[in-house]
Amino acid sequence: MNPSDINCRELVELLIDFVSEELEADRRAMVERHLGECPPCAVYLETYRMTIRVTKALPKAVPLPPELEQRLLAALKRMREEEGRS
Repeated sequence: MNPSDINCRELVELLIDFVSEELEADRRAMVERHLGECPPCAVYLETYRMTIRVTKALPKAVPLPPELEQRLLAALKRMREEEGRS
């Protein structure tokens, strides 16, 4: 198989599931093949993993005020709904 099995954009969309080992075996195999044949995506994956490690090392954040959390959740929901319409 070749990198055209999935393209770079599709790989980026699958990274969270790939890194957390939640991809089905066939999709995981496609991602691994793509990473083996696409050096820029392999570098992107390592940067992604490094970002996760650095973020986990940060001190715990102060919880958001409940009203701000609700506003953010509502804004995210609106964004998802708008994306679904396009």
